Amino acid sequence: MNRATIFSKLFAVMLGYAVLGHALLCTAPAALAQTDDQTSDQTTGETVTRTVIDNVTLLTMTADPVADSVIAQGRVVVADGRIAAAGAATDTPIPAGATVIDGAGGWLLPGLTEMHGHLPGTGWSRERTAETLFLYLAGGVTTVRGMLGDPVQMRLRDEIAAGGLAGPSLYLAAPSLNGNSVSSPEDGRAQVRRHAAAGWDLLKIHPGLTRAEYDAIADEAARQGIPFAGHVPQAVGVPRALEAGQISIDHMDGYMAWLKGHARALTDADLARAVDMTRTSGTWIVPTQALFNMFRSGADVAALTARPENRYMPTDTVDTWTRTARRVTLAANPRIAENRQRLLKAMADGGVLLALGSDAPQVFSVPGFSIWREIQIMLEAGLTPAQILIAGTRAPGTYFAGKDRFGLIARGHRADLLLVAGNPLADMGVLARPRSVMAAGRWFGRAAIDTKLAAIAARHAH
Repeated sequence: MNRATIFSKLFAVMLGYAVLGHALLCTAPAALAQTDDQTSDQTTGETVTRTVIDNVTLLTMTADPVADSVIAQGRVVVADGRIAAAGAATDTPIPAGATVIDGAGGWLLPGLTEMHGHLPGTGWSRERTAETLFLYLAGGVTTVRGMLGDPVQMRLRDEIAAGGLAGPSLYLAAPSLNGNSVSSPEDGRAQVRRHAAAGWDLLKIHPGLTRAEYDAIADEAARQGIPFAGHVPQAVGVPRALEAGQISIDHMDGYMAWLKGHARALTDADLARAVDMTRTSGTWIVPTQALFNMFRSGADVAALTARPENRYMPTDTVDTWTRTARRVTLAANPRIAENRQRLLKAMADGGVLLALGSDAPQVFSVPGFSIWREIQIMLEAGLTPAQILIAGTRAPGTYFAGKDRFGLIARGHRADLLLVAGNPLADMGVLARPRSVMAAGRWFGRAAIDTKLAAIAARHAH
């Protein structure tokens, strides 16, 4: 099989998008006192100067064990998109003139990060672009690591940061380095230099690269100070990717081939070898387990098609997903799905750096909603709620520590917050439908979220 064929097969499951139009701009609290589901009618994208979220239990994610991060009767003060103060209400005064939001006894935790997401690009209408970004927020995703670069995304990143468009904070991978886009080791080096100079946050590796091309990219990336992440090309293999300093291996790509997990159950020795080598390397793992296991385990296509969140996607997109699912599930291998679950559990328990990611919007992975699907399958693998919450909050903040401060409820951190109905350490189901979301200080109450979701669904009535 030639390199072009390998790469085209990889993208056989990539979805097509319908044409798109008009921004959904964020709302901000305006009344001096209001309940958590209220928001003003303002759509300017402006951040309220001072906001207080009161009458909540805080899960700050600042302590180990995570349960020690709980602060009953807590309060958070937000100023100019940052957390100005957080703690017990008795120790956290309400500033004069602040907007006070009554959390009504809910739990407040850091917003979630989608560490393997895909974002609008060239050719997308303004309306569909805004819809996609808003869907991430509706699912509690306040940060996205975009993993397939397009120059349009830099403008979106800046517009969101300026408050002109509702969306998560964005960190962006450059356009793909793969067997079709890279013609030689020298070309790979040149592309690394161009991408670093253009201001991308990281490089994206896809299949099809030769070992020489990959090694040249890795070496030049180190010289330019830009990380590289993504797939593990077949000619490279997991051990070399770990040795070369790939910052993240996404989809646990290459592990089944390395460990020969396609045709046999992995042994405890197999798992220990993979865990030890990965942990020692410092490489992050972004499993995207729900998407891959959906097909490897033989998905119920009818159940996938009936998922309620599909109503937020264009009809032609859902039709494409359905056709793709019918094709791919014919090659299902439940043994691989089982081995992936065991490997994920071993990595979580073995101290490997894990970060939450779902590969949205891939096949039946609706932005925002797919994070909950990923959480569910991680629970099925045996991960604890604390391990999953760390992977979705504190860990991405650590990963991006050189870029910004987020992922904790702590002074100086970006005000990315989720208000949920109960304790996610006891019942992660509360994350499936956040009561309210704050993204970089901009507040989205449940009523406003539902109104916008209803409008999106109406545009895509199936």
